[in-house]
Amino acid sequence: MHRSDEPISILQDELLTRARSGDLLAENELFERLSARIRALAKKRVWDPQAAEDLAQETLKTVFEKYRDVELPRGLLPWVFMVFHHKMGNYLKRERTRSREVQSLDDRSASSEDEAIQGFEIWERLEKALRLASPDCRTVFRVLLSGGDRTAMLATFPGDPEGTVDSRVSRCRKRLLDYLEETTR
Repeated sequence: MHRSDEPISILQDELLTRARSGDLLAENELFERLSARIRALAKKRVWDPQAAEDLAQETLKTVFEKYRDVELPRGLLPWVFMVFHHKMGNYLKRERTRSREVQSLDDRSASSEDEAIQGFEIWERLEKALRLASPDCRTVFRVLLSGGDRTAMLATFPGDPEGTVDSRVSRCRKRLLDYLEETTR
């Protein structure tokens, strides 16, 4: 079997063994492959390109710091994806904390636990809606969520007539509301 015909897992196991033993070329190749997979995964999970890149970098940094010594009973990739999953969870927690719509659970009484669960579910639906939104709509929501007004919106779409920009904002808001209403049923 030629090297290019070998299953990726065999190549990664071989690369992992060589990289763990100090082979810098193997380590570079291993992390180039991991980097491509983690970046692609982060881009699918986070609609903000900069946040996706940050998430991928944090994941790769942790993997690089620990991969030589960690137990890998299921292999490297499942462990790497678990690290990514934890980083993603931390990212979502940070984003929720920053959000004005979601209050701190510490401030809520026991009787408002249902509200906290509903707030979490709304937040998840919003995140999914934003991931599914068109690039124009994601841009519109990014401007609106950052506190931008009509002037900021017009500056974001230079060259477009004001009516076109207003229509775009209106359509994006309607799509978001329709999606939220549909997923609430």
